[in-house]
Amino acid sequence: MPLTREERKLLHQKSKQPTFGVNKPDAREGHEGDIAYRRVEGSGTVQYVKENGDWTAIASSGKMPKSRNIITAPSSSRTAIIDHGDLAGLGNDNHTQYLLISGDRAMTGNLNMGSQSIISVVNVTASGTVQAEQLTSTDDAQIGDDLTVFGDITVDGEAKLDKTTIDTADGKFTASGANNIELTTTGTHDINLTSGQDLDVGVGNNYELDVVRECIWNTPITTWNNSNTFTLTSLGNITIQTDGTDGDSSGNDDASNTILIKNSNSNNADFIGVHIKTDSQGAPNAHNDILIECDNVAAKGSTFGVDIRSENNIRIRSENNNSGQSTALLMRATGPIDLGVGDASTVTQHTTNDRVKIHGTNGIEFATLYRASGSTAINTTDATFDKIDTLNLVRAMTHKATSSSVTNGSYVSIVNGDNDDNQMGTVWRVTIFYKLASGSSSGYFQIWHCYASLSDSLSVVSDINVSVSGSDTSAVTWESGAATDSDPKGIKWTNGTGSTVSTFRASALKIQGASDF
Repeated sequence: MPLTREERKLLHQKSKQPTFGVNKPDAREGHEGDIAYRRVEGSGTVQYVKENGDWTAIASSGKMPKSRNIITAPSSSRTAIIDHGDLAGLGNDNHTQYLLISGDRAMTGNLNMGSQSIISVVNVTASGTVQAEQLTSTDDAQIGDDLTVFGDITVDGEAKLDKTTIDTADGKFTASGANNIELTTTGTHDINLTSGQDLDVGVGNNYELDVVRECIWNTPITTWNNSNTFTLTSLGNITIQTDGTDGDSSGNDDASNTILIKNSNSNNADFIGVHIKTDSQGAPNAHNDILIECDNVAAKGSTFGVDIRSENNIRIRSENNNSGQSTALLMRATGPIDLGVGDASTVTQHTTNDRVKIHGTNGIEFATLYRASGSTAINTTDATFDKIDTLNLVRAMTHKATSSSVTNGSYVSIVNGDNDDNQMGTVWRVTIFYKLASGSSSGYFQIWHCYASLSDSLSVVSDINVSVSGSDTSAVTWESGAATDSDPKGIKWTNGTGSTVSTFRASALKIQGASDF
């Protein structure tokens, strides 16, 4: 369809683009019909159109800005004044109903802002009451004298108080919110919480107490009322200690205070009441040990430094480690050790000798006696057995000798002269086994008895003599006298086989001694 006349007219008109800026455009800007968008404080974005030589607000994203009505005289009697600066008497204060921008004239009544704001104020001074629905500061706020608030105070930002006293006579003091509550001092200043009654701390999650140095509990009674499992964990050392301070003039902490770890449960079962445990977690070279120690004792008393008592047996175990290595059980003392069965009257501490004493009203039972190679089961001259009643006494020897090379004519000392007990009535049973280095593969056997008629009259009797041949003069002799480096004296065996003996074994059993009767 062809365009109408009006459409063709609009088509030929020049299109004008709107402008953008801040505050109302100046009347000298633009042309009739121009559009401008300006950001005006208190009104947001305002749309202006220029008409009749001035800009008129026609729309706003907020409150519409106030407009100024210009009343002109009739055209027949007026001369138009376009520039406001050309008006006369602008500096005269002829309109007392208006508020001067210089502030020279005081208000004669209350100023009602009509729900509008007062902005860009440096200082506010009031001799009376300041009432506000909301007080907001974009920078530091200072109050030079007392401030009394009869209602609630809500601080949306950070409140810094140099000195604060809170009086709870009219109500409780509450600090709550979605963020942390922090009490911090600097330097050497403390944080003191004092209550005339209970101090209740209710924690919904973890309770964290971070103390750099000491945590002092100055309280006569501390009760941990916990209905669940109580766990005390530390990344460092834990010390539970009573100093024993008694406050007297001695200067020593010599009060007789006690640390008691107690479990008073009475469950109808066999359960572990107190459990002390270390766990090395399988770490290499970690030996996480347990030490029970009584230390720094000036002099022994009549009591015991460590006393373990039980009415339900005592078991001490030593187990293999994770690698299967066996673990030793070591019991030692620098003084006497007493072991026994019975009450205190039958197992009493002996103090005269540093020995291990075994007490027992019903005797002492050994399931197995073991002697390691090269050692003696009883290595003391003070051991005396009243009687041994057994049908299985084996390996009875008091002295022994061995050699892998005994040349012909040489001897082997079996019992030297210092230990032969060459007194009247002493009887020895000597057992000999030997084998030649060459020749027959058989070994030879001899049994001798040595007895003392007097200290210097020592006799030897051959009971069994399975020798190499009739020419074998191997024999046992007993010589009196003290042993020397060159001659041990005592009981000897001399090789008379005519050859070197490669294997020699001998033992001497003292059947009876001169002092046994």
